[in-house]
Amino acid sequence: MYITKIRHDWPEKEGFLLLRPNGIDVYTFLHFQTPVQIELGGRKITTIPNACIFFAPDTPQWFSCPQNLIHNWFHATPEFSLLINKFGIPQNQLLFPKETEFISDIFRFIETEFFSDKPYKELLVDNYLEEFLVKFSRAIGENSQETIIPRKEKKRLSALRREILLHPEKKWTIADMAELAELSPSRFHAVYKSVFATSPMHDVIDAKIRYAKSLLLANEELNLDLIAQKAGYNDQYHFIRQFKKITGETPGAYRRARR
Repeated sequence: MYITKIRHDWPEKEGFLLLRPNGIDVYTFLHFQTPVQIELGGRKITTIPNACIFFAPDTPQWFSCPQNLIHNWFHATPEFSLLINKFGIPQNQLLFPKETEFISDIFRFIETEFFSDKPYKELLVDNYLEEFLVKFSRAIGENSQETIIPRKEKKRLSALRREILLHPEKKWTIADMAELAELSPSRFHAVYKSVFATSPMHDVIDAKIRYAKSLLLANEELNLDLIAQKAGYNDQYHFIRQFKKITGETPGAYRRARR
């Protein structure tokens, strides 16, 4: 059994500091569900939610949480290198899986077996651990790289997102949004998705549909063409198609069902 300690959805109070200048003699995996400040390569980085890292044995470890922290973690024997290398997972760098819900689920199973007295628990723990590594490897993808987003960029993105949600009637484009965020269109799209776990155009469409729903129910005298214009659509047919795609109903059916 590779695991020596494990906890799932483990809480720490605001201001918690972990300091291991020389590391420890086993592997450490950390999944930060809430942002932390972490030191890597001599510089401190503020993570986004759901950042992960595998610290190799004897690697210095420093992180602090400016707010209450929830995280999953385990320690594993040095032999764990056989597994982490088998699945091609990088060590000592921040990783950002596309999906993370599976981590808490699998860790809960591993933790339950780890602290049990049931027969064959070692076999189950190792099987769950391999399942975790397979899913984690898939989630980070072949081209996963450390993503460091400067604080100024995140601040501009947050301000932009507020504008999108407050003004869905605008005809937002990727080029316009990227310019407001002071980023290239390709960088803007990648960073926006990394920070908010959704694409910018998904946010735009979602905001328009929510606004259209409120217009449909607020005033039954408003016709669909006017509602489409108010929600920032060029014509009502595009609006109707998109509304039905998102909600499963036409605007008219949505309004009638909720009178």
